Amino acid sequence: MNFFAARSYLLCFILMYSYGQLLPLTSDFIKQGYVSEGMDEGVFAVHILEIKSLIECALRCGMNLLCNAVDFCFLDGLYTCRFRYGHANLSNTITQCEVYEITASKDCPDGLFLRAQGICKINTDECQNDPCLNGATCTNTPGSFNCTCDAGWTGIVCDEDINECLDNPCQNGGTCSNSDGSFTCTCAGGFTGALCNEVLPNIALGKPAAQSSTFLDSNAAYAAAYAVDGNRGTDVVVDKCTITRDGDTNPWWRVDLQAVYNITSVRILNRGINQKGKDISDWLRDVTVTVGLTESDVNTSCGFFAGPGNASQLVVIDCPTLPQGRFVKISKTTEHLILCEVDVFGVPG
Repeated sequence: MNFFAARSYLLCFILMYSYGQLLPLTSDFIKQGYVSEGMDEGVFAVHILEIKSLIECALRCGMNLLCNAVDFCFLDGLYTCRFRYGHANLSNTITQCEVYEITASKDCPDGLFLRAQGICKINTDECQNDPCLNGATCTNTPGSFNCTCDAGWTGIVCDEDINECLDNPCQNGGTCSNSDGSFTCTCAGGFTGALCNEVLPNIALGKPAAQSSTFLDSNAAYAAAYAVDGNRGTDVVVDKCTITRDGDTNPWWRVDLQAVYNITSVRILNRGINQKGKDISDWLRDVTVTVGLTESDVNTSCGFFAGPGNASQLVVIDCPTLPQGRFVKISKTTEHLILCEVDVFGVPG
């Protein structure tokens, strides 16, 4: 074995043994006045030491935890030992060792390049294997990748669901239900939209109405139309609410929406205390709301209010099954049915 081969084997042994040992770092050399810093083509930092021995240059690299490559240059009678730190900016086909060799030989054609352990890695494009899940965008980085998650997902590969309901996104009394990568708001009566922030129109306002009977038949003040006239007063005398007559033990009231809708909710404004102080608001009880396509078949259930009602109470009856129909009917099994205003909410069917 010739001298040069023996020296190469010795240097490899020294590097493998000494690399990673917890010994003095670069700051020690800076204090001694030996280190100058520079950037080599923006690839990685190069620290230059005035060390004349190739063996000592290799030993110093192995003693420094930050050193991941070293080259030793003898040029124009000067010796230069250079430590290399950081990560090279690699393409998908070049290795760190090749980058170090290129930059070492560029300004030191007669230099001897040595490398420490563990730096020769090919920068493969991990994004080719689609590691990011649930529609996330993958960005390749040297030796790794980053996932930019879509809304509703988190985690390194975007596989962890975010529970959006923890932030109470549903407005106006809406109920939030979490799902994988998303959420759903179930809106309270009178509201719609993804976040229940859109007000539904009252589709019963001004529409034709009828009822089973009218209190004091000759007095139009208690006719069915007054429940959809937009007057939200609750004094049955002053504000003209609807009332069925005495003896009508199965009273009902019905509105013709004049188009087919999926009904989401019905609101009933109960009577208040009249000018004489009379309070019979508790008569609003055992109320059933049904929906139908024809006025003779209004039997699809929407909801029920057991009661008893309170004075001027706005009773909200939600229709969880979104029954479809043109007619909405309110009925009870005891006399009298008194309605000061009825609001109906729905979406076109």
